[in-house]
Amino acid sequence: MTLTGAGAVYLFDAGTFLLSGLCLTLIRVSVTVPGHGTTVLADLRRGWTEFRSRSWMWSVIVVWVFFGLFVFGPYIPLGSRLIGERLGDAAYGWTMAGLGCGTVLGGLVAIRFRPARPLAAGGIVLIGFAAIPLSVALEPPLGVLIAGHILGGFSWAFWSVMWTTSVQTLVPPEVLNRVTAYEVAGSVSGVAVGQALVGPVATVVAPRDLLLLATAVTVGVCAAVLLIRPVRRLRRAAPSQAAPL
Repeated sequence: MTLTGAGAVYLFDAGTFLLSGLCLTLIRVSVTVPGHGTTVLADLRRGWTEFRSRSWMWSVIVVWVFFGLFVFGPYIPLGSRLIGERLGDAAYGWTMAGLGCGTVLGGLVAIRFRPARPLAAGGIVLIGFAAIPLSVALEPPLGVLIAGHILGGFSWAFWSVMWTTSVQTLVPPEVLNRVTAYEVAGSVSGVAVGQALVGPVATVVAPRDLLLLATAVTVGVCAAVLLIRPVRRLRRAAPSQAAPL
């Protein structure tokens, strides 16, 4: 299977992801110290210093580059192509609806469940995301495909809430924008490269094999999150310590 036509579209899409990430690094915050101005370079230096000082944050972003490169980036074009070709466009729509339902459910559960170690809990639940590429690769009936995406969406939303809450509550508000710029830029870079490369790679490697690889990488990413001590041991901020949202 070739992605010649779609590949150009996804290459452009990947470029917009990367450009967005770079733009985020240039965001300036409105909080200033009285009597002192701020510049873009100063903001970048301050953000980088704060970002690299938090090993639990930058280590997750390093792992996340591989997730975007081998999982999320390739799945976006390959999933739509393989599901559409095998079961039709309507089936792809139902599959995405299942993914959406799963994310809603995962978000609702994450709001109610407040583990003492949020990233450890999130890393365990995120293993369920492997059901998304795996279900596409195995070519099951539509019902099973939808169920896999519901599970994957649930897992993704649960992790996202755990991660976002940790960032929002454990990073001081005066540097939150600067730190988040590096966090987001690092997160989307892998997705951009993965989308850009999947077209030419899929001409020499079967798309099904790429999705099986994505399944294995998902499990590996979750294992890495749980094996990194600062990530695994990160504790939820106490109400008195949480940064105001």
